[in-house]
Amino acid sequence: MLWTAWIACGLPLAAAPWNIIPKPESAEPAAGTFELNRQTPWFADSREASGVASVAVRILEPAMGGRMPVRSGKPRAGDPPSVWLSTKTADPSLGEEGYELVVEPRGVSIRAPRPAGLFYGVQTLRQMLPPEAFGDRPVAEGFLVRCGRVVDRPRFRWRGYLLDVGRHFRTVEYVKRTIDRLASLKMNVLHWHLTEDQGWRLEIRRYPKLTEIGAWRDQGGLRYGGFYTQREVREVVRYAAERHVTVVPEIEMPGHCVAALAAYPELSCTGGPFQVANRWGVFEDVYCAGNDGTLEFLKGVLDEVLGLFPSTFIHIGGDEVPKTRWRACAKCQERMRREGLRDEHELQSWFIRQIDRYLASKGRRLVGWDEILEGGLAEGATVQSWRGMGGAIQAAKAGHDVIASPTSHCYLDYPFSAISLEKAYSFEPVPAELTPDEARHILGLEGNMWGERTPEEEDVDRQTFPRLVALAEVGWTKKEARDWSDFQRRLSAHRRRMELQGIALASASGVRLGDWTPETVSETPRDASWPVPRRHVPAGGDLVVEFQYESGLHGLEVTGVWLEVGGRTVAEDRHVGFAGASNRANRYALRLPRELPQGTVVLRATIRSDGGTDSHGAVWLLPSRPAKQR
Repeated sequence: MLWTAWIACGLPLAAAPWNIIPKPESAEPAAGTFELNRQTPWFADSREASGVASVAVRILEPAMGGRMPVRSGKPRAGDPPSVWLSTKTADPSLGEEGYELVVEPRGVSIRAPRPAGLFYGVQTLRQMLPPEAFGDRPVAEGFLVRCGRVVDRPRFRWRGYLLDVGRHFRTVEYVKRTIDRLASLKMNVLHWHLTEDQGWRLEIRRYPKLTEIGAWRDQGGLRYGGFYTQREVREVVRYAAERHVTVVPEIEMPGHCVAALAAYPELSCTGGPFQVANRWGVFEDVYCAGNDGTLEFLKGVLDEVLGLFPSTFIHIGGDEVPKTRWRACAKCQERMRREGLRDEHELQSWFIRQIDRYLASKGRRLVGWDEILEGGLAEGATVQSWRGMGGAIQAAKAGHDVIASPTSHCYLDYPFSAISLEKAYSFEPVPAELTPDEARHILGLEGNMWGERTPEEEDVDRQTFPRLVALAEVGWTKKEARDWSDFQRRLSAHRRRMELQGIALASASGVRLGDWTPETVSETPRDASWPVPRRHVPAGGDLVVEFQYESGLHGLEVTGVWLEVGGRTVAEDRHVGFAGASNRANRYALRLPRELPQGTVVLRATIRSDGGTDSHGAVWLLPSRPAKQR
């Protein structure tokens, strides 16, 4: 496909038709082109419009080779061709995030009632340029834009992405790049999962041990982790706000809190001691719901969180809370007796209601995973439905707002074999069981990128993209306007934009050769084998075998991999690797000879489970050697 045309004037022009993602409400091409170059002035008729223009010229500066000027007011006769941003002349029916974009030979106008709409109009204009507009260096003196008119607005108000930094810490620079990518897709929520059993990532000055102790774990004998200072958090929030992305923090409670308990064991039912978790799973040690000091601690934490994050919504987790410790805890049982609670599920509901009321007193709204429905839902709670859509239906029918992110379509940490790009695109956030009035409680959707199996930032990219692009369109475009074939066509052009943004895209799908399970592994080394389809074994080619941990308390050690054809070993890689909480060299490169014998193809490996046999995973055959091993 020809991505970019270079016409007689020497400027690049994007190939027709426009390939805008998410698909806009209406797009009408017209004859002619507009030239955008580094001298093109941007005009803004309000303070809000001026702010958007300033961000827009900074975003485009690397590709333009310079920053375009920003001026106040409206272009006048005699001014050079320009871009005009207006909030004063916009159609009010476009709402909070809608816009109208008109491209003519003499200028571009973007009108929107609110600055978010102006910003999304700028993102559409950027996609109307050649892909090089997403690069970090100039390739010409400017770009040509095909003339036409776009009118657009989103279907849902919540178009989110969860970034888990609890399992593996991500740098501030990577978080900012993530925000840029969300903004380019008109996604408006970064759900920042900041605390976990494996790490507490947010500086809380009142409780310094949370980051002195809770931010670090022992990983293979090394001190592993990190945290964000409050200054860094404020910078991320500011950066996101400029790009109309709201950062919603998640502070897990009452479970997934072993890192906090390692720092302050007195908040537990048993008193500890604890270590920051260095394996995945659900842990029985949770905050003590019978201890008044626990609520005092969490309110103190939230006071600082609210000072850092202006978001109306504050996520408190509430998922996967074992009740074992509460059943055996005298304080928790006394709390249940005193409050008239029938069981530990009602105790969790009581706990969540205390936090809900505290947040409401500060003008904020609580969000929790769908487990907060159990035992009774707090009055002002918003439910994030992840265990299917049953929680979404229950909450919406009860009059509560909902964020839809079921594992079936929205869990981006799942392999592509479980959630394909097409399956992600097929997601419908509004259950058919809801009436129109109930459906209004579906705020939108969220793609969740949990971090257990993605220690490197490029691994996060490959799991996220391009499936997040599909979910972005689901969140923005009306259901009846979505079309899988048309999306594929536009995505083929959008891939080049993503590459120029430095996104490590998922490669061609590999072949899942088989699995390992608790029944097939032991703590002593043994040889395992998996049949390989002959068509996937090219003579003279390169193959990569990857061991992908999926779940369980224990990892898998691999001490060598070899490929047999007709009973003869034709390629091998004998290094020691590990697939588990933190992958180490879990890919094996096999260089095949130019001539292969006839016969059955079998992959063999020497494996053992590490520390126990509760380990599940898959063995994948990838088509080529990766850039680097993890």
